[in-house]
Amino acid sequence: MKLERRLDDLIKDLLSPGGPNISTNRNYPFALFQYSPHEEFTMRAKLIEQIDALRGKGWTILNVDLFSTLIEYLEEQEEGDLIDALIQEEQLQYKASRSNYRFPLKTLQNSLDVFFKDQDKYPRVILEQIIQKTENSDKMKTVIFLSRIGALYPFYRTSSLLRYLDTGIRVPTIVLYPGERLEQYYLSFMGEMDADRDYRPRIY
Repeated sequence: MKLERRLDDLIKDLLSPGGPNISTNRNYPFALFQYSPHEEFTMRAKLIEQIDALRGKGWTILNVDLFSTLIEYLEEQEEGDLIDALIQEEQLQYKASRSNYRFPLKTLQNSLDVFFKDQDKYPRVILEQIIQKTENSDKMKTVIFLSRIGALYPFYRTSSLLRYLDTGIRVPTIVLYPGERLEQYYLSFMGEMDADRDYRPRIY
């Protein structure tokens, strides 16, 4: 189904007469909007059109930039020295591996896993941002988008993040997912990673 049609379906479900209807579970108000990575700029342009229409109907539109949030979080670690240390280590590993990028990336992955896999670290920051941004919002007319997850490739998968975001969220939350849909419930992050079926939310 074309991107425009699926985006129309998402907006239609948000505007459902009985209230936002993007999930069969009212206590888990999440959905994934899947699009091919090469459609990134088309998706953004079409989404802006729909967002403007929602605002015209009195909706509050919020966003959490997952990549910017990660950078801000890492900048606070180890007295602000972590990012420089990671860059230096990656450069050293790249030279040591004779310009083979795979080993340096694996080393960086291992370093970042400490923050990704502990629910009290980066996942907690995302959860707190969502709660803070939406705590005074009308849950019937507010939607929050989680954007720029593609910038976390290949270090972090959407399914890993969503495992930690199942408490305290009270408004429709849409993950903008760059990847390929291989079957009805199978998604390949960025069209590069092995297909993942570990998704509870509805996929548009």
